[in-house]
Amino acid sequence: MYLDIFLKVLGGLGLFLYGMENMSKGMQKMAGERLKKILALLTTNRIMAIIMGVFVTGLVQSSSVSTVMTIGFVNASLLSLKQALGVILGANIGTTITGWILVLNIGKYGLPMAGAAAISTMFFTSEKARTRAMAVMGLGLIFFGLELMSDGLKPLRSLPEFVSLFHAFSASSYSGVLKAAAVGALLTAVVQSSSATLGITITLAVQGLIDYPTAVALVLGENVGTTITALLASLNATANAKRAAYAHTIINITGVIWATTLFRPYLRLLENVVDPVNNLTAAIATAHTMFNILNVVMFVPLVGYLGDFLCKVVKSDSPVAKERVTHLDILMAETPSVVVEQTQKEILAMGVKIKEIFGELNQVFTGEEKIENQVGKIEKLEDTLDLFQKEISDVNFRILNGTLDYSNTEDTRENLQTCDEYETISDYLLRIAKTLKKMQDNGIELNDYKRTTLNNLHKSVETLFGDINRAYELRDKDLFIDSIKKCNLIKVEYKKARASHLEHVSENVMPAMLSTGYMDILNNYRRIKDHLYNIVEVFAKIN
Repeated sequence: MYLDIFLKVLGGLGLFLYGMENMSKGMQKMAGERLKKILALLTTNRIMAIIMGVFVTGLVQSSSVSTVMTIGFVNASLLSLKQALGVILGANIGTTITGWILVLNIGKYGLPMAGAAAISTMFFTSEKARTRAMAVMGLGLIFFGLELMSDGLKPLRSLPEFVSLFHAFSASSYSGVLKAAAVGALLTAVVQSSSATLGITITLAVQGLIDYPTAVALVLGENVGTTITALLASLNATANAKRAAYAHTIINITGVIWATTLFRPYLRLLENVVDPVNNLTAAIATAHTMFNILNVVMFVPLVGYLGDFLCKVVKSDSPVAKERVTHLDILMAETPSVVVEQTQKEILAMGVKIKEIFGELNQVFTGEEKIENQVGKIEKLEDTLDLFQKEISDVNFRILNGTLDYSNTEDTRENLQTCDEYETISDYLLRIAKTLKKMQDNGIELNDYKRTTLNNLHKSVETLFGDINRAYELRDKDLFIDSIKKCNLIKVEYKKARASHLEHVSENVMPAMLSTGYMDILNNYRRIKDHLYNIVEVFAKIN
């Protein structure tokens, strides 16, 4: 008998968690375009940040996802601490939507709903349709899992030892309220899903194993347990990200303190809203929602003070610590569509750095600057671009290993290819600068013809880069195709310069370093053109 109960509850919990994961992923994919706009909206004011926290958590159906994503934004310096606190407050409200989904009470329809959705994915060819089906299948598994847990727990009502066990943390006294809240916090910390423990709480209450006050106390504790996810995510993060995670814990613990202290008045307030006798599930969902709304209202005017307090308590990062060059962070992988959008911005920032390198070399060829003055600047820019590539690759390969839809997968691959090509282009530009420096150090001077030839080739390649960078920014296939003509003209220009040089080599005796150095520079510009053409092939879909 006990084994049968255990297996049913375990199976039900497993299906519930799997259903939550599938519904959350499906919702995230469907909400992808909306999530791409989140960054602009999050950086306005705390009220907008709270609204966006509610919105995003409601979309992805997981406060853990939205909170960890927020920690990632802070870690990447996309959000300030005070803006992040607003999002976290909103996420606490948004997560209560899960409770209202459970109020639907369609457990017996959960299995056919999940089955129909699973079968439909075999016939859908559209990515959007398959994503919707996955979300529906997840919802069905949630209700089926709850039904299994409910059936499994039903026999426990007739077993005295289990009834007395549940009564041990009954919320009939203040100490009992604290015990129940502690159990809720511990269970949520272990499962790392407040939605799962909310489902378990509702199931226990519906089966009569716990009373309504105990269910409310458990729900209060679950709000503390859910903060463990953000705390774990912040372990290796920046000081500001740690502060945001600590703030999440402080906000929820403070809320539980006032709610348990005023537990009886709080219960009376809830009972005036929804009658737990006639609608127990809705009453528990109301308790969850009311707690978080009241807590947010209480903390809104205190956000600034809380942020200042945490800045004093948590030490700032060491000034010698290596700062990130991008606004990307591994924690942002929870929301792939946001990573894709931000990655394009970071690659365009790489483009700005490469234009700076072109500008430095241009000053050398026109005689405005000496190469020894420019090499150091170019090396620093190239080192920065190396960091850009590493940070972009780390996050984007992480999301590629997850479950991306076709559109985001294509965008991610295109971004990674462009990032790699840009970094390689910077390598060749640095080689050109070092070759010029080596020639100068050995007393080798370019004559006017060679200097003019290199300057013209430099300008042609620089113009080509500007066109392709603009085409990448606009994702304009026609602009990519138009740049093919310039690639071909540069090829002709390179061949003409090479032939002219080889002709002069055969006619005149010139220093070997001048000959090889000049050809190295010509070949490096040709290679830059080749790497730019690789980008054209990716976006213009040239076979």
